[in-house]
Amino acid sequence: MIILQTELQNPIYSEMNDEEIATTLNTVNITVKQSISAHDIKKYLMLMDKLLPIESSTLDSAKSATRALEIFPLFDISDSLVETKLISVLDALIADSLLSTEDKTSILSLGDKLISKAEELGLGKVSIWQVQEAR
Repeated sequence: MIILQTELQNPIYSEMNDEEIATTLNTVNITVKQSISAHDIKKYLMLMDKLLPIESSTLDSAKSATRALEIFPLFDISDSLVETKLISVLDALIADSLLSTEDKTSILSLGDKLISKAEELGLGKVSIWQVQEAR
């Protein structure tokens, strides 16, 4: 409840009624990063007809990508070292024309998740009565 009380002190809520506040807090519109599974990356590459060319290539970039997909079941992109490595692997594949920049964007977006402000605050879904009680 203290978290909600603190949040409601934000001036953006001052002109809103309780229902509007609850709706605003529950609107799913904040992008957060989550881990990207190697499985999802392989699935994307397979659907784009790029997995087999990468796996069968003798280029170092392809070998590195194949090895990374074996070693990391999940790419925890909240870890800057892991995120940097994934990006460098994708950039090397682009340099060798095995991927496009659009592929890189699509792969990295696999880690995007939309959440609400309430979720971001750790509150779950906020109801009108909770807003009323917190005010």
